[in-house]
Amino acid sequence: MTTATRTETPTAPLPPAASAALAKLEQAMPPLELVFAATRYRAATARCRALAAAGDYEGCEYVRDEMAMCRCQLADAGRLDLIGAA
Repeated sequence: MTTATRTETPTAPLPPAASAALAKLEQAMPPLELVFAATRYRAATARCRALAAAGDYEGCEYVRDEMAMCRCQLADAGRLDLIGAA
């Protein structure tokens, strides 16, 4: 019976170019809570438009509060670019 030799791929340390690419990728990806805030903001924007079109301006006020909270969270993190408001 023969046994095959395993060739394992080294996992660490990463070459400097790979490490730099990984760091760049990590910076490009926002934290999950900011992704959620941006998603809630976009959904609230669509809801506000629909309410305004239906003439429900009081409903718009509640939705605008949600938009403001999301915007503040993104502004505090310096990531208004996620909602197109740089």
